[in-house]
Amino acid sequence: MGRRGSITEEQVFEAADALVAQGREVTPTALLNALGSGSFTTIYKHLSEWEKSRTSAGAERSAAIPDAVLSAFGAAWRAASAEASKEVVLVREQAAEEIKTAKAQFQEALQTIERLESESEADSTRIETLSAKVTELQESLHKSENEKTALNATLEQLQRQVKAQAEELERVRKEKEESIKEAAELRGRSDTLQTQNKELLSRFDQTRRRE
Repeated sequence: MGRRGSITEEQVFEAADALVAQGREVTPTALLNALGSGSFTTIYKHLSEWEKSRTSAGAERSAAIPDAVLSAFGAAWRAASAEASKEVVLVREQAAEEIKTAKAQFQEALQTIERLESESEADSTRIETLSAKVTELQESLHKSENEKTALNATLEQLQRQVKAQAEELERVRKEKEESIKEAAELRGRSDTLQTQNKELLSRFDQTRRRE
């Protein structure tokens, strides 16, 4: 079993920009499919930097708004916020708390994925090492029939080790898939909460306009 190909931040940025240009959602799974290699841990790290760069770009565009307009907008917003009902404020606080909790759960799942990926890489390396030893022993069997009995015994032992390592790797792989699935579900919950928060803000804006 070979190791995963390493990917760079530039490759992730290019793939993410391409997904945006295609009108598709930029998710770790979509990026992994687009890149064809890499680990979720690396993709999440570079995706976070990509999102930060887009946020910074948005902030630079906002800085182009005249100070007078920003001041007027800020005053209007503060006035509207002061008139908001306590119920709306409570809903927003609850939504923010739920998002915070979901993000914390997501980070915990991401750490679990990182650990499982590391264990998976280590298991792959051990299996490759043991497989190489099996190949060496098989070649030795052809060179010396006198050592056939001893080498066969060693070969069988190594084959059992390879099988045990393969079974352990399969177990770890299944655990990793479950963790990835859980992380995806948590991300979906986070996205849902963010959407609900946006809807609440929209309702708040509509209430403010009616007032």
